[in-house]
Amino acid sequence: MRTNTLKYEASHGKKPRGYGLWFFEILATDDRGAYLTETIDRYGTLSEAKRLAVSSLKSMVGRVKTIVEITVLP
Repeated sequence: MRTNTLKYEASHGKKPRGYGLWFFEILATDDRGAYLTETIDRYGTLSEAKRLAVSSLKSMVGRVKTIVEITVLP
């Protein structure tokens, strides 16, 4: 699972860190190999929020097999 912070860094001029409301675009594959993309927001530190967002995606879309990339949105 890759974490892409380029959009955030281009917008804010620094790497993402700290506590707050984070928005993620998550690219995943399902059990049939099809790709799906979801945008999810979560509160917490960046690492906590990322973990919660992945967990939320897996519970919302039960067929998620692999998380390919998480993009931190500005």
